[in-house]
Amino acid sequence: MPCALASADALCVVQPAFEVGWMRVCTCLDEPLTQRVDVRELVCLAAGLDAAAERTEKVKGAAFTQQQRLARLEQLCRTLAPQQKPADTLAALGVFDFFPYLAALMVGHQWGPGVQQAGAAYLNYISLLNQVVMMSTQLYNDAVVPQHHKYTAHQIALLYQSLNMLQGDTKPIRRLVEARFDDIKTISEGPRPTLPAETSSWLQHVTWVCREEVAAFPAYVHKRLAPLMAILKADGHAHPQQQQQHPQQQQEQQQEQQQEQQQQQQQKQQKQQKHVLWQ
Repeated sequence: MPCALASADALCVVQPAFEVGWMRVCTCLDEPLTQRVDVRELVCLAAGLDAAAERTEKVKGAAFTQQQRLARLEQLCRTLAPQQKPADTLAALGVFDFFPYLAALMVGHQWGPGVQQAGAAYLNYISLLNQVVMMSTQLYNDAVVPQHHKYTAHQIALLYQSLNMLQGDTKPIRRLVEARFDDIKTISEGPRPTLPAETSSWLQHVTWVCREEVAAFPAYVHKRLAPLMAILKADGHAHPQQQQQHPQQQQEQQQEQQQEQQQQQQQKQQKQQKHVLWQ
């Protein structure tokens, strides 16, 4: 027979004080303490909407179908600056400078036929850097595969073209390629398209230098990517018009930039020494 006390009502029920009466509080531990905007998401949305708006303008009969993404972009802008129109927020961040068709979509500004698309230029340059890395990697691996040597001259020509399109200080690398390209072309187009071991080793060295060049992020690459990187580094908490740095922060930033320039200069000198020794 069960105990009578076990089935009896409790003599006292304890209830936390913050759950009743005037001391009652709302628990918000699962909600973020601050609202931070992912600027990378904002820029990606802007790039996609700019492409969609350009297609709508240039392709006859094309309709704009990205209303949901546009609404998400406006939501991010309102989170970043609640008291400001989304278009004003994007203009203050400098996003409209990169994506003119998005600006035309949101504010109705009509651009001329020769409009400069800084955003598209940024993406094209990123694609070019990726092409240098991928072509260099492919050549590096194919250098030790005799069956692939018949394609070497064509691949080197594409790599050389990509290096030239970087519009930077790639002349030392291009000179290395120019010095042996004719010999490699003669071998690859001959009846026995197999590179000598020494040439394969040289090819691996040159393609390794190409990949190091991109990984080092030299000054001419930094110059092409810096404008959009400045937007990506924007503080997601602050109002766009209030993002002013303290003088001490500006001084520290200048010192960091000087140190980066010195390191890049040292890397450049070391690479030039390597090129001279290899030649």
